[in-house]
Amino acid sequence: MAKNITIRRIVPNIYSDNMARSKEFYIDFLGMELAMDMGWILTFTSEENRTAQVSVFENTRKEPPDNTAIFLSVEVSDVEALYQKAKKQVWEIVYPLTDEPWGVRRFFVKDPNGVTINILMHL
Repeated sequence: MAKNITIRRIVPNIYSDNMARSKEFYIDFLGMELAMDMGWILTFTSEENRTAQVSVFENTRKEPPDNTAIFLSVEVSDVEALYQKAKKQVWEIVYPLTDEPWGVRRFFVKDPNGVTINILMHL
């Protein structure tokens, strides 16, 4: 790696067929803020950590977006509360709340674009 180069952030990009539902997931469920809305791209940030971001692009192609290879991890302060919120808001939980032997408590939930989100906290 070249010296004097600093990586300041890495932003995952997701394609969406339903931008309104994406806003609902990232704002109402995850509690992120909408930092940028240009209609065709939404960027969400954490209020506490502005470099924790995800961007959602409107799918303008005729074919379905292939978000299946994308897998995001989001570390939170209270995974149990978010798990209960996911159930209450009827988001698809694809891996139940589990204490893993390597010291994390986590669950997997699908966002409205088919992306698996690993919601976790360290024990």
